[in-house]
Amino acid sequence: MIDRLLDPIVRRLLRPPRRAPRALPADLADRAEDVTIDGTRHPMKGWFLGTDDARGAVVVVHGWGSDAGRSSGLARSLIGAGLDVLLVDLPGHGRTGPVPSYDVVRMLEDIEASRRWMATRNGAGLRPGLLGISFGGVGAYAAASRERSWAALALLAAPMGPLEATALYLEAKRVPRVLRGAMLGAVGRVILAAGQEFRGPECLARIEAPVLIVHGTDDRVVPIAHAQALASARQAGQREVHWVPGGGHELTDDPETGRRISRFFARTVGN
Repeated sequence: MIDRLLDPIVRRLLRPPRRAPRALPADLADRAEDVTIDGTRHPMKGWFLGTDDARGAVVVVHGWGSDAGRSSGLARSLIGAGLDVLLVDLPGHGRTGPVPSYDVVRMLEDIEASRRWMATRNGAGLRPGLLGISFGGVGAYAAASRERSWAALALLAAPMGPLEATALYLEAKRVPRVLRGAMLGAVGRVILAAGQEFRGPECLARIEAPVLIVHGTDDRVVPIAHAQALASARQAGQREVHWVPGGGHELTDDPETGRRISRFFARTVGN
């Protein structure tokens, strides 16, 4: 009985919060191409930022309630490293517009659609890199564990899994502890993620491509313990970890973070 009551509430919970999309800064807007990507369930808007004689390419996946424009600082660093960049607005976010509900299963499908779009744009043999920010990191490591065409993966302020991320969200919303367990069970039913399939440690163990984990030591949204669990998980390929001393959750505009991520991709996806 309680399941029938909670599941509709959880579906509403999984509706991304609406925020006005952030415009690209003038230097990026002048060179950005407004593109539409055919997602599996909903067309997605994005910005493609090309470079002359690109060394490689990176798809950037923003976090929950964020959008492509809020990743512009990272995009600028990646372009500076000679990499083409696709900033995608996931359904329910940014210029793509609202959806009734969104979850990690749909995110995987949309990330794969973004990879196919980038491969078509830059040549069928291209293996782009994938950068996931915050909750976008959950979709990113889950996607990279299933599709080996990603050349490299970077995670910025990523939580340890979708249920763990939801627990943080419920705690931040001050949902009473006695209700959280039941609500997390409902989340597992709704997004089919009650088991280990989408958890970071299990996903990272299947990823053979190079992985970079970046996390602020003072992140109050996704505590550093999540990144430490990801960093210590069993690994199939090369893994690098970087802690940002004193860094919080919002690191997309931090120049040093951008440079470190760009150097990683320049090494791992460069032609």
